[in-house]
Amino acid sequence: MKNEIMVVKSNTLIEASYRLSTQEQKVILSLTAKIKNQDEDFKNYTFSVKEFAEITGANINSKYSEIKNLTSRLLRRVFTINEPSGPLQLSWLSAAKYFDGEGIITLRFDPGLKPYLLQLKDCFTKINLLLALRLKSSFSIRIYELLKQYESIGSRLFILSELKTMLGITDGQYKLYGHFKSKVLNVAQKELAEKTDITFDYEEIKVGRGVGKIRFIFKSQSVPVSKDEPEKPTKVSAPDDFLLKLFKLVPQPFQNQNSIRKLVEIAYRRDGFDYVMRNIVYSNDHSNALKIGINSGKKSNYRVYLAKALNNDYGLAYMEDLQVKKEAEQAKQKTFAEAEMQKQREKKKIDQERENREKARAFIASCTPENLETYAQEAGKRLSPDSFARYNRKDVIGLFEFKRRLEDVVMEHIGLRKPQPQQVAASELSETTSAA
Repeated sequence: MKNEIMVVKSNTLIEASYRLSTQEQKVILSLTAKIKNQDEDFKNYTFSVKEFAEITGANINSKYSEIKNLTSRLLRRVFTINEPSGPLQLSWLSAAKYFDGEGIITLRFDPGLKPYLLQLKDCFTKINLLLALRLKSSFSIRIYELLKQYESIGSRLFILSELKTMLGITDGQYKLYGHFKSKVLNVAQKELAEKTDITFDYEEIKVGRGVGKIRFIFKSQSVPVSKDEPEKPTKVSAPDDFLLKLFKLVPQPFQNQNSIRKLVEIAYRRDGFDYVMRNIVYSNDHSNALKIGINSGKKSNYRVYLAKALNNDYGLAYMEDLQVKKEAEQAKQKTFAEAEMQKQREKKKIDQERENREKARAFIASCTPENLETYAQEAGKRLSPDSFARYNRKDVIGLFEFKRRLEDVVMEHIGLRKPQPQQVAASELSETTSAA
């Protein structure tokens, strides 16, 4: 099929024991398809509400109640993976976030699924997402996965009880083999033949008096046109608001080129808005097709560049680098701003000190001799012994130090400064010169 969107799972995960509804299976499959080969950790994978509803068949209302119920169930679903060291129980999702007013949902896989969905080098199976989404029975989807795992072999033998365990069928369900055959095996046989790229028969093997094993014999086939969509084998949805926003991000000379619009739409429906947006931005900034005088007239250059970016997610590192530069510039500006503010605070403090001393000098000039003598005595007490000796000798430095202490006493008296405890500084002159 053209424009195949593949789901890649480890074989261990495919053989895990779980039971999901058809809607839930389709969400997990679609979410898995958004994982990139280079992803080293799970991301918040984005769906538009419209896309989510198309995948699941859920109704959309103002509160998205049906969709929220669906994601809530997936957050609670616990299933078992049989690891060599023992069974591992975990859930499918770790988070589901709804962006009110934006029509966007982001889902994130449980971190415990990393070994089974990320960086797979071997022992994995690829499944065509669009074919899996055609299936209406949850058992059909699971059997499709289990048979695709052995597609190159063409047959697969299951112990009946183990097959039921993989399908999430409990001991109390389908106790009679006839019920299991009609509700599970025959339904899957019909659906896979009508809607997917494989068809199968099965052989019932008795163990004792009843059927104890099932051997599936299957082969590849051309993908049939689904009876659910006889006139539209490849349905193209009308552009939604987010897709239109992406079209507008494309440079004006290329916005109306069908090949580029189709490229953007396929990537959007597969990878989500954020993924496509960052790769369009990357292509806009790097493609030579947009640089005057370089490769002029080669409009296909932009499409090729954009296709490579979308395929390899070049925009991710680019946007991360831009964010790092932005944060560094913000930190730099913040440092400059803080330094300027500190400089202004210090200047204001010095200006205020200078103004206060001018007021103190004016007050001293107007004092009566009796009051001035009182202030002078207090100022003398604040001098260090060395400073007091210099003052008595009428030393220039000693006189200056006394003058400063006298101004300090007066500023405290008239309320320009809070009263300070008596302090003796070893180098008063150097400390006060800047405010002189």
